[in-house]
Amino acid sequence: MISLKSNIEQVELTPLTVKVASFNLFNYLEPPLAYYDFENIYSGEQWAKKQHWLNEFLTEHQPDIIGFQEVFSAQALAEQARSAGLSHFAVVDEPSVVDDFICRDPVVAIASKFAFEEVVSIAVDKPYAEALGLASNFNYSRKPLRVTVVLPDIGHCDIYVVHFKSKRPSMDELPPPTTAVALSANYGELLGRNVLGQWASSIQRGSEAALLFHSMMQRRVKTQNAMILMGDFNDELNSQPLSFLTAKELRFEKNGLGELASYPLTDAYQLYCQNVSAANDTATSDEEVISSQRQATHYYGGQGNVLDYILLSQDFNPAFHTSTAEVRHYHTEDRHLINPQFDRDSHSTDHAPIVCTICSRR
Repeated sequence: MISLKSNIEQVELTPLTVKVASFNLFNYLEPPLAYYDFENIYSGEQWAKKQHWLNEFLTEHQPDIIGFQEVFSAQALAEQARSAGLSHFAVVDEPSVVDDFICRDPVVAIASKFAFEEVVSIAVDKPYAEALGLASNFNYSRKPLRVTVVLPDIGHCDIYVVHFKSKRPSMDELPPPTTAVALSANYGELLGRNVLGQWASSIQRGSEAALLFHSMMQRRVKTQNAMILMGDFNDELNSQPLSFLTAKELRFEKNGLGELASYPLTDAYQLYCQNVSAANDTATSDEEVISSQRQATHYYGGQGNVLDYILLSQDFNPAFHTSTAEVRHYHTEDRHLINPQFDRDSHSTDHAPIVCTICSRR
């Protein structure tokens, strides 16, 4: 008697793995154009070294989605990204050009292995800006962009790329000094104006973050899409201008807390630390892990700060009951900042690119 056996094989489903990165390119500008000043033009060799450094990063880390800041030459970046397998590229603004070759006001961009269903330039909601007491002509210092992709196992995901206003004092809007003494010799006047300029930058940065966050919440209410916010925030996430980006409660409002739970954003590094702690069953608090081990993404005057972030919606938080993914790994590429080698790093970047690995949960 011959027994027949089924030839049907059970196929084990492999969880989706997506690498998301944010990279401040630091004056990515193809010669013979100049950045900010007519003397700032890369030679052919310097430009090749800058592109080679980016190629090495893309080859080593192989991100599936990467947001860029400080982009001057979008076409050159698009071609470089496509050669690395990132076939979809988007930019929603262009830099200013003075005297035909001096470029200012770099823009943000995004490259992806996933197709874009929608590409949007985020505009300032003028009524809300005016309600905050901002000038009628208030705008983002760099236009944020949003793309919508479909991630297998996760679904529609809105990805935002930003480059918030820097801490550099904004002096342009200040009135001229009232003292008759030459400004260059009046240190009291200089100090006072510097404080005003720093506060003006904080107002700009905080207002940008608040208005963008409000736009993101409106979009979330409408679509319930997962959200990723990444870029150069130019400040610590716990600073006063940015701290509300990860707000998780409504002051004086206790009703509807269950519904509120799906809206907050969480730092991807914190989610990674939570995942590690859960896997190791450790008692170390997330705050202790974050403060003791996190690498700086930028150095100024010898002081390291974390300025570059990837924030994720609750869809990527295993503690949330309907989450579909989690952060399995987080990397800060800082070798060129803490142990630079001229031949390798002379035309890299002044920021540390960050990469987080997201896996779907089955």
